[in-house]
Amino acid sequence: MKAYLIDNAKKKIPHVVIMLGIVSLFTDAASEMIYPLVPVYIAALGSGAILLGVIEGVAETTASMIKLVSGIISDKIGKRKLLVLIGYSISSFIRPLTGIVTSAWEIIIVRMFDRVGKGIRTAPRDALIASSVDESIRGKSYGFERAMDNTGAVAGPILAIITLLVLFIGFGMKDSLLALRWTFILAIIPGILAVLTIVLFVKESVPDNGVRKPFTFSLKSFDRNFRNYLLIMILFTLGNSSDAFLLFRVEEAIHKSGAVVNMVNSIAPLHNMVSNFGDEAAQSKVINILFLPLVWVFYNIIKVIFSTPMGSLSDKIGRKIVINIGWGIYAFVYISFALLVFLSPDLQIIATFFLFAVYALFYAFTEGTEKAFVADLVGEEKRGTAFGLFNFSIGLGALPASIIFGFLYSYFDKVIPGFGGTVAFGFGGTIAIISMILLNIKIKEPSRGS
Repeated sequence: MKAYLIDNAKKKIPHVVIMLGIVSLFTDAASEMIYPLVPVYIAALGSGAILLGVIEGVAETTASMIKLVSGIISDKIGKRKLLVLIGYSISSFIRPLTGIVTSAWEIIIVRMFDRVGKGIRTAPRDALIASSVDESIRGKSYGFERAMDNTGAVAGPILAIITLLVLFIGFGMKDSLLALRWTFILAIIPGILAVLTIVLFVKESVPDNGVRKPFTFSLKSFDRNFRNYLLIMILFTLGNSSDAFLLFRVEEAIHKSGAVVNMVNSIAPLHNMVSNFGDEAAQSKVINILFLPLVWVFYNIIKVIFSTPMGSLSDKIGRKIVINIGWGIYAFVYISFALLVFLSPDLQIIATFFLFAVYALFYAFTEGTEKAFVADLVGEEKRGTAFGLFNFSIGLGALPASIIFGFLYSYFDKVIPGFGGTVAFGFGGTIAIISMILLNIKIKEPSRGS
């Protein structure tokens, strides 16, 4: 067994996985030029937590429903790359339209079509990775793809900040909403680079034996072990609301403490720039717009550092252990976010940074490992469908999760001012703990290697 693990550690990640990782990098850079600024953008357009929950829930559920259909089609036609290209192209050209909406509800339409693209590409891409790598480095390969995706999530907010600074300082733009619009529109550039990478460098590696099966689908073709895994993923996702709510919580902490505003005002060049934006409320809004992407960068750097090692760890010690560690981290972070209200405003700022760092480890432990586990549980001929089902299950919980979270956040904040986040985050942490217990009891992990 020891020799087996040493040999596996030396195996290289295939070229197609590296190219798909680069595609993920460009795509996430485009997405993250927009995503961390959406809470501020929605607020500027006059809406709040409930609409944010609807936007994120509809977006993720739309994507997950289409992932199922796309996965089935990719298994039947044996053409993963075509669907990957179509999916990335749709998202790359639709996403920048966020910058031209005139009211917050229109973002739902843009996000929905953006997620249509994600739905089309994800299951075929994951199946393409599974068929391109040796099973002994499956976790490592999925972890690498996630690490590249997260590298894009680091680059995106930095690009957004640079764009905003150029607009504010270089072009003298003083309308923060207009600056956000132009930043979102310019996100089309890394999106185009992602599409070109697929066309020029991603090679189809799924064998084509010329046999085409009829377009049929039945859950009965999968064993009870895999079906139980899907049910547990649905449950966990019910408590796993959109990360936009974490940013929403950070923005609340920033606003209440005034610590970031005070810090900016103490630095002369920054104070001089911000002072051009009208009254204190307008200046505070600009500071938030520039600060939230920095928080997101900090968070994604940690995901980049740990995603590949944690995926590789699951190749060695098993998927269930690594997933449970990740879900345990999630429960800890959400329960901690629930208790933030009991800290002073200044301590809340420090605590949110710490919790964001820890929360990033949840993704590092789980994103690649959960996908590798799907490939472990299902044979090659059904993997496109299996990944579609996996993502569909997540989406089945995503819509109610974000809407429930948004409702709990808003409703209890009105009933007990300041405690909406306590109830909502506490709910998410509790669901995660229940999911951990069920994963241990209900799921049998297949053996790998010899």
